Amino acid sequence: MLKPVEMRELRIVTLNDLVDSVIKRIDALGSVHLTDIKEFLGDWKGLIEPSKADAILMKTSELLARMDNLIALLRPGEGAKKSLRETLFKAPEEVGQGKWQAEKINIEEIRLDEVEKDFGELERTITSLTDKNERLSEELSTTKELLVALKTLEDFGVNPDFVGEHEFISVYAGKLPICNLDELESTLETITGGNHLVVSKQITESETEGGVVPFAFAFALIVALKTDKEEVERVLTRLDFESQVFPEHIPDSINEAIQDTATRMQRLESDIKENESEIEGIRETRFKDLLVMQELVQIEESKAKAKVLFGKSEHVRVIEGWAPKQEVEGIIEGINEETGGFSVIEVIEPKREDVRVPSLLNNPRIIKPFESIIKMYGHPLYKDIDPTLITAIMFPVLFGLMFPDMGHGFFILLLGLALMFAFKGLGKEMQGMGIIIVLCGLCSMVAGALFGEFFGFSEYASHLVAGSVGAHIPSILVFEPLWFEPIPNVKFMFVVTMLIGVMHMGLGLLLNTLNNFSNRNILEGIGGFVKIWCLFGALYLLLVLFGYSFIDLKAGIVIFILLPILSLFVLKITSELRHEAGVGGGEEASNADKKEKRGIIDYLIILIDGVIDALLENFFRYLANTVSYGRILALALCHAALIEVFILLTFMCLQLNPTIGPVIAAAVFLLGTAVVIVLEAIMAGIHTIRLHFYEWFTKFYEGGGVEFSPFKFRRTYTY
Repeated sequence: MLKPVEMRELRIVTLNDLVDSVIKRIDALGSVHLTDIKEFLGDWKGLIEPSKADAILMKTSELLARMDNLIALLRPGEGAKKSLRETLFKAPEEVGQGKWQAEKINIEEIRLDEVEKDFGELERTITSLTDKNERLSEELSTTKELLVALKTLEDFGVNPDFVGEHEFISVYAGKLPICNLDELESTLETITGGNHLVVSKQITESETEGGVVPFAFAFALIVALKTDKEEVERVLTRLDFESQVFPEHIPDSINEAIQDTATRMQRLESDIKENESEIEGIRETRFKDLLVMQELVQIEESKAKAKVLFGKSEHVRVIEGWAPKQEVEGIIEGINEETGGFSVIEVIEPKREDVRVPSLLNNPRIIKPFESIIKMYGHPLYKDIDPTLITAIMFPVLFGLMFPDMGHGFFILLLGLALMFAFKGLGKEMQGMGIIIVLCGLCSMVAGALFGEFFGFSEYASHLVAGSVGAHIPSILVFEPLWFEPIPNVKFMFVVTMLIGVMHMGLGLLLNTLNNFSNRNILEGIGGFVKIWCLFGALYLLLVLFGYSFIDLKAGIVIFILLPILSLFVLKITSELRHEAGVGGGEEASNADKKEKRGIIDYLIILIDGVIDALLENFFRYLANTVSYGRILALALCHAALIEVFILLTFMCLQLNPTIGPVIAAAVFLLGTAVVIVLEAIMAGIHTIRLHFYEWFTKFYEGGGVEFSPFKFRRTYTY
């Protein structure tokens, strides 16, 4: 459990004609992580070459892009959105795809040409209907504007044929921003000398589902002398005047024109509804077919992308992949069965140091959510220790020590339970987060019992309230601490946090040491034990500063400080000299004799590097890391002090008016409790993550690995 699952490298050689069958079986097995053959070409010494993207990959990619557009066009709109109740309480898998996911369809063989042909016909039908609807909608919008203009002319008492050029006058009809109306009047007065007429009326611009929405526009009828035509038209253009164009077929009579336009508008609306009804019918009958077609094309695209990872020669394909050790036998049997024995499978045990190996974490369900915290730092390398189990223990413990309160911890526990069992609609990730929150809540309750805090009430808070406002907290709310109270015992609490920090970091250093020994890095393993010794030396120095010393001071400084620093110095120099000498064989060793002798400066640099490593990189860093765990004390004190402020305010309010005082006091206490729970819980979570990332993971964990991702087709509508 403290290491990623043991992996095996698989090299599968099969005939070109059987590669599709092998891919199909790998999908069914669901336990093979495919990797790019380019990473292993050197092992084949020119016998194979990488595959290239074929026409099928480009064809499926283009087809999927068209399908995505059509699905977006046909997918139900706002009315199909989930309600708040579904969002919170109904799991996504329960909602699914609604009526379009009744049962899966059995597809024995995918014929891409048939899928493309069927989709093409559906695409042409939908595109034709939507294009026609767009044209009709545009025409309907123009017709509505025309009807508004005609009704306004009716109010003015003029016919459509009055608008235009006449023997002596020019008549303009149209709309403009209502804010420009006064300027129009004044400007025309100036350029025409008063020989003009402007009649206007405010109009509504558009309609929405909520009804008619007014906009600041006016419809104006402008009459001017023909001699002023050019100047009038320049003014109209400047003031954003939009002329109304009347169709040639429109009757001259205003009443007939309105009736004709209204009839045309009704016909257009009827045609649009008819088209929408036809589109809805296609959506009802063919939308699932479209989703099935998309899934089939996605499968073909996945096959084509997988083939690009393979190596090839004239007659065979070479597949490189990784699989958990326990799955290898089943994979070999499955592929041999699929190919009738016409395949060769080589199984290779990789080294833990091989960075190409994907890592798979195998943890019990109760602690698996803590993998998300690990992956925030970086997915583990195959050689890394898997810190999930220890993180699952230490994370809630550190959180609880920073947020110690039985009552507040109970609320955190309830929130976690709600995420686990009630708010299913938030997804499985939030359910996993619920497990973390539940454990943190439990540890907060335990720490609250140890420190004697219940909703902020404690023995210290009781004395504070009595001394400040002369009131007494009911004894039923005050619990005697099982251990001690942090505020009156700050020094002891700080020492406790340092001890916790050293044990936590020491565990990380021990894991790193054991990992080095298991990988036969003897010198690094020995150095690991010395680093643990040095860590305890940093703790000893801090304890001495706080007045705690369990042995003679001089002896303690020599044993716990000077000796580990000197040992680290010697180990660093030894490591550098071994590296420079090319110890370990290979070309580096064979070329060692050819290197020039090092000068005094080189040795001086090595000595300085040893001092820096022993003092700065180890001792002083451990000293700073240990002090950093003092944030446990800081957060615990902050939590207690903040809630005690609200408790004091609560008892002050109780001493106000006997009628309204209790109401205000209850409101203050409830508000304070909510603020403290939200604020302090967030802060405790952030600082707990920080302690893991910067003080603990850096001692043994590298991260940056490849996550094991088995090849598998995504199937929702087919099988």
